[in-house]
Amino acid sequence: MDMKIAIPLFGTRISPRFDFSPEIRIITVEDGKVVNQENFPVAHLNLTQRLDQLASNGVNKVICGGIDGFCLNQLGSRGIEVVHNVAGDAEIASGLFMKGRLRPDFCCDRRRQRGFCAWRRGYK
Repeated sequence: MDMKIAIPLFGTRISPRFDFSPEIRIITVEDGKVVNQENFPVAHLNLTQRLDQLASNGVNKVICGGIDGFCLNQLGSRGIEVVHNVAGDAEIASGLFMKGRLRPDFCCDRRRQRGFCAWRRGYK
């Protein structure tokens, strides 16, 4: 399945807020394999420009931390699905997504040099 996945970044981690991330990583997937990853600086863009950039780059999915209802609706109206309230390391989260194991409300971190991901209990 071919798709493009966007992850708002803060360093190497998923940005806690979609609309305040300084850069966005766009991952291109073809036949179930990552064929390209590129980071784009977005700190200089306003919210509408960020949303337009995702759509113009052909993004199908967004993996992000916190996101407000407006952004969620705007992404949905552009045909972009969102996995939100994900925290932690962006690389681990994208790997779990590729395996079909990532869902909203996950916390993905490195512990003792291994990937760790757990559902945050009690989160609503």
